[in-house]
Amino acid sequence: MRISKHNHQKHSFLSQINPLLKIVICIFLISFAFLLQKILSLGLLVGLLLILLFSQVNLKFTRILKVTILLGLFLILSTWLLGDFNKSLFSALRLLAITLPTPLLASTTAPSDLIRALQASRLPGFLVLSLMLIWRFLPIIQQETQRIIEANQLRGVNLSRQPRQWFTGLFIPLIFQIVAYADDVTIGLQTRGYDPAVPRSNSQPLIWKMQDLVFAIAVFLIMMGVSYLEWT
Repeated sequence: MRISKHNHQKHSFLSQINPLLKIVICIFLISFAFLLQKILSLGLLVGLLLILLFSQVNLKFTRILKVTILLGLFLILSTWLLGDFNKSLFSALRLLAITLPTPLLASTTAPSDLIRALQASRLPGFLVLSLMLIWRFLPIIQQETQRIIEANQLRGVNLSRQPRQWFTGLFIPLIFQIVAYADDVTIGLQTRGYDPAVPRSNSQPLIWKMQDLVFAIAVFLIMMGVSYLEWT
């Protein structure tokens, strides 16, 4: 099952798009969402992003259910506080429009492609390295947190019901794991003679392909349609 999901993600349409183009479009979509002031235009943008997300990214049903429940609670609570369902719906749609482009970029871009995109953008070497370490560090933190929670459960400690144990049972072991990870990365860079000031070669440079042009035109047409609903 894992192999099939990985292959589906690897051969999906978005995974073959130029990563630098995806970064630019992601920033543009998030900025564009802040300009929209109508429920209809926001709803169209969110609907198209959801279709793209479900068709290009393999999502677990439990994760979809959790996000749906949280979004429903947000909608109910904001309606109760504001006393206006339309305003609450507008806030929920804007929240989705702002947050959806990021998982699309993250889930359909391999770390190696992201490095090539950052290098092609002429960013300093130390900044590219820092961004990549952060990118790879977040899932490691999630895995280590889950392992620590499971280890506590084996010892009969339920952290969800014992908040007083969070510091000694979760945060301290997690800090030690972070320090150990930082030491391993530092030693690995030193032993390989890494120098951010040295020019780097690229065996697979980014090239503009026909599918990139098709994707850019499709996004432009979608933005034109959303703009038509917003400003006419």
